[in-house]
Amino acid sequence: MKKWMLLLSLVLMIVIVNCGQAQAAEETATKDITFEELNDENVFIKQSRRGTCTLASSAMIMRRAAMLAGFENWEDITESSVGSVAWREGVGISWTFTYDGVTMTHDYVSSVEDLKKLLEEHPEGIVAYDSNKPHAIALTDYDAETDTFYCSDPAECCAKARVPISEAIISLENVDVVWYVTSPSNLRAPVMAAAEANEAEENTEAQSVIPEIETAPVTSLDNLSHTELKLEMN
Repeated sequence: MKKWMLLLSLVLMIVIVNCGQAQAAEETATKDITFEELNDENVFIKQSRRGTCTLASSAMIMRRAAMLAGFENWEDITESSVGSVAWREGVGISWTFTYDGVTMTHDYVSSVEDLKKLLEEHPEGIVAYDSNKPHAIALTDYDAETDTFYCSDPAECCAKARVPISEAIISLENVDVVWYVTSPSNLRAPVMAAAEANEAEENTEAQSVIPEIETAPVTSLDNLSHTELKLEMN
């Protein structure tokens, strides 16, 4: 009888611990990240030397994915740490690699529309690579209202920030290879900051109380498969 009681107590303890871990994981996975946090200057990095633009760009996208997934150690993702699993000297970056719970893989694109579609699926952004340049950037997002892509270019001559694609040293029309995060998947887009949300709500309320204006009728008128990538890049 005592053995059965001990066994039952042990099973209950395991269930309670697992439930607690599952709840903690769920809370972590649903942590909200604001647009401002995701695009803070400290999230972006610069390549350490010529030829590591793909590594630096990958690290930036992986950091953003880790943030959206609720990983508290996203700052541990650096060019050097990603390079420890993804880089081969004299060859380049691997097509698929995993570091600190984040996995990236490559694909090919043939148009700017392909990039728009990928950004819709990946709020963390993607790595966009122009093999003719050759150079890679962290493509962060696309604003449909202004038809503007935003990015962070790891080249030292570019700003360490999220900037319009016009400030990058490559053109999206020439991008032919991309890397994107496959795990964690289905990441949720960043949320609007509280101040902006309140302002948007106030604007909506203000618009709802504007009276309709009657106008007189008008009676007259006047007259848009490889496994690795070679090193030669900026």
